[in-house]
Amino acid sequence: MYGARMYKSHKIHQDSIIFSGALEFKRHQLFRIRYKIQRQILSADTKNACYLVFKLSEKCRGLHAPVLVRDFSHTKRRGILYFRSPHPTNLHDGDWIPKKRNDGWMEVIIWIFKSSNEIKHDHLFVDLKLTTYEGTMSGLIVRGIEFRPI
Repeated sequence: MYGARMYKSHKIHQDSIIFSGALEFKRHQLFRIRYKIQRQILSADTKNACYLVFKLSEKCRGLHAPVLVRDFSHTKRRGILYFRSPHPTNLHDGDWIPKKRNDGWMEVIIWIFKSSNEIKHDHLFVDLKLTTYEGTMSGLIVRGIEFRPI
């Protein structure tokens, strides 16, 4: 992962990648995720989602604007996500909005894929770039990413 030029070690669980210590962004407009996922953590022949697990720091005053997500590893797909829930009039079909988790963190979809179409040689490459439309990602605290069938 880069963008903020921060590299962290991580632990791989059955369905998630958790950083050893959360990443807190300062004045960066870009967040990039590059990772090779082994087949065994994905549900076979299923539509899956990759979720970014995050919090916003108490000092965070931004991240109201949408964030563009670009997939560089497969079909060059694009998506729009929000780190704060937007006003309903600003939402479009396909926009991804955050949801509160039971553990106190938030999660938002950053990628949807069908595992049977994307897996090559027992692994799946993830290469996503998240870019803010306005301002920076200052105050974004990222704990990790999770993969689940949808």
